[in-house]
Amino acid sequence: MRRDFVANVSHELRTPLTSIKGYTETLLGDPPPEPETARAFLKIVHKNAGHMANMVTDLLKLAKLESEVPAGPFSVVDARRPLEAAMEICSPLAAAKNIRFENLLAGENTPIIADKQQIVQVFQNILENAIRFSPSKGTITLAARPQGEFIVFSIADQGPGIPREHQERLFERFYRQDTVRSEANSGTGLGLAICKHIIRNHGGRIWVESVPGEGATFLFTTKAAPKDA
Repeated sequence: MRRDFVANVSHELRTPLTSIKGYTETLLGDPPPEPETARAFLKIVHKNAGHMANMVTDLLKLAKLESEVPAGPFSVVDARRPLEAAMEICSPLAAAKNIRFENLLAGENTPIIADKQQIVQVFQNILENAIRFSPSKGTITLAARPQGEFIVFSIADQGPGIPREHQERLFERFYRQDTVRSEANSGTGLGLAICKHIIRNHGGRIWVESVPGEGATFLFTTKAAPKDA
């Protein structure tokens, strides 16, 4: 596992590093490129550096989650609050593609036992993933339903869907599938792995349901707060 992890990290960092190296060599060349060309090259360098910074941040988050004992301290949280926070964070990304959120939790009090900031991270990662693979002017639907002692949350997109053989592996670190979903993905490849560990530490589970061509629905469970809490 350690060898695979090192190989995956090396592979994911090699592409942006190669790009940065190539463009900086051109910028330092003699004669230097025209100012307009140089600015375009610097934007590419900046984008790739940002991607690597995000990847390191996600790797640190994942390492911390993997080292934590899978228990609280948790508190009673109204699930609408972390969801609304995640929607606000993701709103610029959604607006750029004219994507609409249909929030079916808006009028529902949904108390859960959780770490609020970690649940914000789960909603944010799944929403960002859904936005990336949704068509322009699409709709992302967010809902929740009780299931015994748990609450099941769902985030459904209208993207290309995920073949069954890839669905279980989507939550692995750096997993890629040879479809339009991976080709369009500009993320770090760690977001869903982070979600898996957060939800595991909350005593729940996370999975995806999808039919190719009909979008994908990501679901996860957290413990419902007792009614007298």
